[in-house]
Amino acid sequence: MNEDPEGESIKSRGTAGENADDAKTEDAMSPNKITASVTSDNTEMEGNKENVEEHGDNQPEMEATSPSKRTASVTPDNTETEGNNENVEEHGDNQPEMEVMSLNKITASVTSDNTEMEGNNENVEEHGDNQPEMEGSLPKEPTVRASDVFGAEGEVNPPELQKHEQSDVSLTDSELGSGSRKARPGEHPQRQSSFPEADTSAESDPPSSSAPPETGAKQSRVEDFLTELGLKTPESEKLSLSNVLNLSAKVLQNKVPRLPRDIPNYFLWNLMIVNSKSRNFKYSLAEEGQVGKRETGDLEFLQPEEIPANSYHPLDIMMAIFLRADTFLQQELMLKMSLCQFALPLLLPDGKEGCTFLLWALRSVVKKWRPLSLQASAGFKEANMVTERVPTFSFLRLGTCSISKSKILNDALSTVEQHHDFFVHSGMECGNVPRKISDGLAELCWYLPSGSADLDLFPEPMAIFNLRGDGRTFRGQAQFLAKASSALFVFVDNVDGGVSSYLSSLVESAQNLFVILSRKDLTDETRSQVRELISSSVVRKECVLVLGKKNDAEFARLLRTVLKEIVPSGNHQVEELPTPPSQTTGKRLEDMAAIARRVGVKVDEDEEQCSLGRSKSEGILRSIKTEGIESFKKARMTFQGDTWQKISQLEKEECRLKKRGQMSVNQYINQLRKSHKVLCNAQRREGLSADVKVFIEALTGWEGGKRKHFLQWMKFGLDSSSRETLSVLRERYKALYESSQEGTTEERETLAEVWRQLQRLDRQITASSLGLEHFMREIGLIYERFTEKDDVGKEEMSVVYRLPSAAADLMLDGFPLELIDGDVSNIPLRWVTAVLKAVEAKIGRETRVFVLTVLGVQSTGKSTLLNTMFGLQFAVSSGRCTRGAFMQLIPVTGQLGAELGCGYVMVIDTEGLKAPELSGVDESHEHDNELATLAIGLSDVTLVNLAMENSAEMKDVLQIAVHAFIRMKEVGKRPACYFVHQNVSDVSAHDQNIRGRKRLLEQLDTMTWAAAKMEKQERRFTKFADVLEYDAKLNNWYIPGLWHGNPPMAAVNTGYSQKVFELRRTLFKCFSSQPPKKHKLSTVSEFVTWTQALWKAVKYENFIFSFRNSLVAEAYKELSIKYTDLEWQLRKDIHTFVEMAENKIANAKDDPERVAGLLKRDQEQLLEKSKQRALQELEDYFCNSNNAHLIEKYRADFVSSIDSVIIERTMYADIKSNEAVQRWRNLQKMNEIKASYQSQIEGQVNKLLQKCRQEKRSMDDDELRKEFEVMWEKTLSTLQRGPNVVSDVVSDMETKLIQNMPAHSHLINETLAGKDWFQTEFGAFRIGKDHIDRKTVDDSPQAFAFVRLLRGIFPKKCNISQRAEEWAMWWLEECSEFVGDMVQRRQDYDSTYFQELLRTVDEKIRKHNDEEFSFTVRFKVDFSIHVCGVASGKFEAMQDKFRKRSDALELLNKEKMNYYNSFRNIYQEKDQTKQRAELFCKSCLEPALMNAVIKKLGPEIVDRMRYYGKGGKFKFRKNFQVALMLHLKEEDNFDNYHRFIQRTVSYEKTWLRRQVTELCAATSGEQPLLCSLALDILKTFIKLIKAAIKNVTSQAKEVAVSRVIQMLKEKLGSEIQIPDIQLAAITFGDAKINVEHFTQEVTSFICEVEDCLVRQINGWANDVDATIKTLPVDPTKELYVMLSGCGTRCPFCGVLCDCTNAKHSQHSVEYHRPQGLTGYHSSKSRKLVTENCTTLVASDTKFRNQDTKGEFWPYKDYRNLGTKYSCWNIIADTTIKTSAFWKWVFHTYNQQFAQKYTVLPADPISGWNLSWGEIREDIENSYNVRIDEFY
Repeated sequence: MNEDPEGESIKSRGTAGENADDAKTEDAMSPNKITASVTSDNTEMEGNKENVEEHGDNQPEMEATSPSKRTASVTPDNTETEGNNENVEEHGDNQPEMEVMSLNKITASVTSDNTEMEGNNENVEEHGDNQPEMEGSLPKEPTVRASDVFGAEGEVNPPELQKHEQSDVSLTDSELGSGSRKARPGEHPQRQSSFPEADTSAESDPPSSSAPPETGAKQSRVEDFLTELGLKTPESEKLSLSNVLNLSAKVLQNKVPRLPRDIPNYFLWNLMIVNSKSRNFKYSLAEEGQVGKRETGDLEFLQPEEIPANSYHPLDIMMAIFLRADTFLQQELMLKMSLCQFALPLLLPDGKEGCTFLLWALRSVVKKWRPLSLQASAGFKEANMVTERVPTFSFLRLGTCSISKSKILNDALSTVEQHHDFFVHSGMECGNVPRKISDGLAELCWYLPSGSADLDLFPEPMAIFNLRGDGRTFRGQAQFLAKASSALFVFVDNVDGGVSSYLSSLVESAQNLFVILSRKDLTDETRSQVRELISSSVVRKECVLVLGKKNDAEFARLLRTVLKEIVPSGNHQVEELPTPPSQTTGKRLEDMAAIARRVGVKVDEDEEQCSLGRSKSEGILRSIKTEGIESFKKARMTFQGDTWQKISQLEKEECRLKKRGQMSVNQYINQLRKSHKVLCNAQRREGLSADVKVFIEALTGWEGGKRKHFLQWMKFGLDSSSRETLSVLRERYKALYESSQEGTTEERETLAEVWRQLQRLDRQITASSLGLEHFMREIGLIYERFTEKDDVGKEEMSVVYRLPSAAADLMLDGFPLELIDGDVSNIPLRWVTAVLKAVEAKIGRETRVFVLTVLGVQSTGKSTLLNTMFGLQFAVSSGRCTRGAFMQLIPVTGQLGAELGCGYVMVIDTEGLKAPELSGVDESHEHDNELATLAIGLSDVTLVNLAMENSAEMKDVLQIAVHAFIRMKEVGKRPACYFVHQNVSDVSAHDQNIRGRKRLLEQLDTMTWAAAKMEKQERRFTKFADVLEYDAKLNNWYIPGLWHGNPPMAAVNTGYSQKVFELRRTLFKCFSSQPPKKHKLSTVSEFVTWTQALWKAVKYENFIFSFRNSLVAEAYKELSIKYTDLEWQLRKDIHTFVEMAENKIANAKDDPERVAGLLKRDQEQLLEKSKQRALQELEDYFCNSNNAHLIEKYRADFVSSIDSVIIERTMYADIKSNEAVQRWRNLQKMNEIKASYQSQIEGQVNKLLQKCRQEKRSMDDDELRKEFEVMWEKTLSTLQRGPNVVSDVVSDMETKLIQNMPAHSHLINETLAGKDWFQTEFGAFRIGKDHIDRKTVDDSPQAFAFVRLLRGIFPKKCNISQRAEEWAMWWLEECSEFVGDMVQRRQDYDSTYFQELLRTVDEKIRKHNDEEFSFTVRFKVDFSIHVCGVASGKFEAMQDKFRKRSDALELLNKEKMNYYNSFRNIYQEKDQTKQRAELFCKSCLEPALMNAVIKKLGPEIVDRMRYYGKGGKFKFRKNFQVALMLHLKEEDNFDNYHRFIQRTVSYEKTWLRRQVTELCAATSGEQPLLCSLALDILKTFIKLIKAAIKNVTSQAKEVAVSRVIQMLKEKLGSEIQIPDIQLAAITFGDAKINVEHFTQEVTSFICEVEDCLVRQINGWANDVDATIKTLPVDPTKELYVMLSGCGTRCPFCGVLCDCTNAKHSQHSVEYHRPQGLTGYHSSKSRKLVTENCTTLVASDTKFRNQDTKGEFWPYKDYRNLGTKYSCWNIIADTTIKTSAFWKWVFHTYNQQFAQKYTVLPADPISGWNLSWGEIREDIENSYNVRIDEFY
């Protein structure tokens, strides 16, 4: 397509190969070009004039034409001269007339014998009404040889059109000039005007000659043309439909082609989106700027433009594509072309000598129309046009025509208001380009009436055949048209002898022959030959139509009148038109195949694969026709129908439990499953019918073309049968309904029988729909049934297991697969899963799919929208709307696939909402909600189709869609949404509808609030923007109506196609521009998993709380593990920092607050850095994890949890810092006291030294020791102890008890007055009679009698006192743990400890909930005193220990030997370096090192257990739960089970502590792990100390000992605490020492210290548990914080919340336990219940307990009971099975649980008696673990 510099299309005119100077002058031209042919015998001259075109009015007239352009050819014998003159264009009416015709223009032919001249004039087309008339005559032309005459098939007398015409065979000039019919009254006579004859000298040889070329040359020309277009050769691989449907960046761009090889794709892409202009594009590839740049001389610009050599005729392009297309692509092209109202190829030249009748390709065309005969009844016909019998009229031309045959036909078939170019003509883009390969093509179009007398041109349907090229050249095609047509119309300019003979031959084949004389003025020879034809009865006078003085419009009207008189009109008489005596009903296209074979035309259906497919399908189709659809479906398709309906109902009822009545849930579910099993077994026993076996055999035994042909034959046959059956039933229904409405109101009310008949007919209509989808559904259900059993025969299974692969092949070939069975609203999940898995195996596991769905009201064009958008084949006719949902795959190739991140687009077409057939069904609204939820949930993009704005239907659709979007938001799916407003044709609709978009958004906001309220999410969603990212401008699309004009003759609106194309391009552009991780597309496996979970969820009434998906669960597990790792890293960072901070504060010289302040800033920076790192890692996880988008809604919870951990760790660090400062202060006070003591001691020691030296006598060690002892004792006796406040623990206890229970102080005093309240250990607490108060919820005498009966049956186990003692024992254990924690702190006693302890006791008693008894006030008093009594003794011991550690004299006394050694060394004048180094190492470094090791040991143990625990049991809660279940199963003790159920936290902590101990005690080599870890830490510290010593040595040579030690403290200050309190004896005297010498000694003693510490650490092996308890960081607590979650128990079954993050909005667990394990039982039968929480919440069951105050409360409304219940998200799902482990526990210990809770055992469920193998398998599948890894 050429473009001028300003971008406007430039139309090329002229003739290919013709120079622009053809007509430089208007003077006489030289006669040298006259063609003369002289022969002695059989000389022939042809004057072929082709493609003469007239281009309009007001063109300059040509005065004279020179004959100089003639070509001369002289031959001696059999010489043939051709004057091929093509594309002569006449440019208007008002041209100068030619005064003189040169003799040189006359073609002379002189022959001796049988000389023939032919004037072949082709494709002369006119472009306006007022065309110039031509005067004069062409020379006489010879006669056609007699051997060319066709053989006659049978003759039919032509209709008598004008009875009033003259009977004389001789025609007058006036009659010939005005046609066969006289002007009617009121008609204007034709304008008489003279116009010179067309100048043949202006013609030139075209690329396509009408002379038949040699076979090889023609084939070569076709192959060259195909190669030029990049289509290769016909023998190579054919183009398939999947090739065309592939999506790529080029498809979305749809750019005008620049290369010849781009043209076919451009045509196909536009045709597949039903663009009615796809044929009208200018297929010209001249380079830009080429037009207008020719260098011209004077007046040369007036010359006509040449047609560019690289321009292409649309028919050539279409024919080339059809030659290369396989038969299925041809069918799709036919369908799309018929929608565009394009003429369809009927006879396709094969590029050689023959052609092919495209019968198979035409079978895809189905049309609807209303004949005028059905106008009164408002009926219509729908039929496959191949099988419909309609009158057929063929049109061909002989030689060159002065008018455009195709344009005349377009005018005749179109109204002025709705004109359409069915056939390509020269007035269209590139229609004037010479055809290269499409001559010989016969085209077909239909005229179909709409039933309106005012609008219809013809009362009945008819078919038009149009042959391209000269009919004499393509004899086979012409012969076929003559034999197949109801009437044959022949266009001819001049009738000579040859034409007359040819017409005589045609009459033998044609039933009715019409001759159209297309010249304005007739020659004398033409008049003579026509009279001869009429006289010889070759043609009737009425059948001769003469153009004469008529313009195109008038002649088209004349032709239309003739056709209308021929077309049969049934009983309807057309006004003023006589009804022909013999009406022709026409032939079926499929009947014409026999004619084609007889005349040598190939039929595409004769191809082997097509024939095999037809023969295979005929047996099945014959059975359907014989039995009827309804009977066939009942008898032969046994796996669907009523049985499948019942199975589907049972599956839904199993989820919703609406008809349970008084049965227990488990019993009811078991009953439903038994019924389900019976129905499935019945289906399997009935087996496969013979017809279904044939279908399966063809589906699995055939591949490729064979299988596809079979399926297409099946589809055509089934659709035809359905149309016929449904048409009859609907007419019957319509008649019966109308008759029921004709009577009075009273009569109608009594017509009960009529309404029953209507209901029966309605059911018949529903049951009489049969399509290919029913057969595919049947094999899907066969797969479902036969794969759920293991005892099916091998032969059957070998066939069944091949079905998914075959269906996968069909999907990849472009066949839709049924996702939802619309008849029963169910998904055969096993079948769909198997097919999609097979698809994945073929396309690759990593291939991702982009899912697009459409929602909307029924019959609003959803399927049409998808078909137009992607060129698909979703059914839009056959009298059936889409039921359920179908999915189809479209390949994505090239760059677009990389940008979208997918390999395929999956398009899902859904059943219409608000279906009329469901309007009376109670569950219709729920049905629509389910469908919308599934469609939106599966999609990445959802198109909400709104056919009418501001209508009630639109609001309903929006309401349904908003519900679905809220549900998807809750479960992590975030599809994009586009609202498509159809039938909005105003060009300014989008811009002018700002107010409308604003109102729409307001409606969406209102509906969001209402929907959120129904979904119980009104707090989260208040407006539509809370649900989706919504742009009112971008997300709303306004699309014009589908049809341009009135169907059935309307074409698809070009605006519709273009707007849909823009929508498609925008969809993919927006999606590809987003970050890849924002909308992560699913693999096929993920799509399958999501579909399974989504379908399971939509079957429940409360979707959000019943959604459960393994992808979501797995993603949440990964996220939880990630979070746990992040949390532990945070905690470990803070532990390390706190350790460092404590060391620095302890080593501070003075002002610890200043050090703590500096550390606080470091702490804040560390926490912020750790927080940002954790948040970034969390963000990276959400960006990089494949399924992170599924748990997007949990992101905020986990971010909040990180914040919570940071806050908690900040408080922890602050507390530890404050405690370190306080310890420094306490030590400082003690040091000050001790320093004063030490100064006195040191003074006395110095005096003693002076005294001993003054005596000048040598004293041995004993004497020195004796003197030192005397001095020491004397000095200590003079020292006063510092202030030492000792609290009265017992008095504090009494005070706190009375403050806690002031109303019961008398009971407290009374009890305390006794002597037995004080105990040293937490032992058993005896329950007295006054400690419990028996009760029952049911206060009736029957209830008390029942309890007494139970006590008689179970005298031991029904002892309530024993149960009370169990509770007391559990509480004592927790109190003991609390007191142990207080004592473990190694701090001074505080009276608040009693307050915290009593608060814990109060909480336990308050939360106690037992249906049979409660604890009395006496119990609370006695139990509190018991607990406090034990605690008081431990607190007193703690206080005594702390007082001793803080006594300065005690500490000083411990250093007595150090002072003595210093005293002795000084006296003896020994070097003190070694002694001081030894003292420093053993007194300071050794305890400091041990303290440092112990501090680091706790986190190291946690690290080791987390990363090396078998099965990952210490890394994630679910694995931890598995480990606990395995432990319980190994011990298999009822008391353990009961304790675990009732006291889960306590049990888990105890077991975990045991696990820590066992792991630490486990021998690793020769040492327990605890010792090994400690020794590794010790080695690290030893290296640090040695490095610090080395650094100090290099800094000084001779300094005081205190300075050296201070330097070491500074180096080790952040790693090891070296308290000053230990240094006094070492620095005594503080003499200067040699630093190097001192450090060498220290280094030597370090080895001894290390050995000593190693021995101590190895000694831990004797009591690992005791050592672990002394660790500052308790590994058990640290682990349990990360494994326990929040610790909240389910209010029903007692299972702990699974959420391990600190902050989560809802508590939840994946698997609840049977509620009978916690004592829940039936209020009537008193039997333990076996149902779990998810099942009961999904049912209508009610419960009662203390929280309901004895009133029954529905499980469904448990959230409304209070905070305790509302914070729990219990999934309403009857299919979530109870863990096999707890089923087995319940079944095994049913009696014991009943005795424990004083009720009756549950009814035994045999299926719960499971083997360990079954339990193990269930655990592995449910928790995604391998049991072997835990051992």
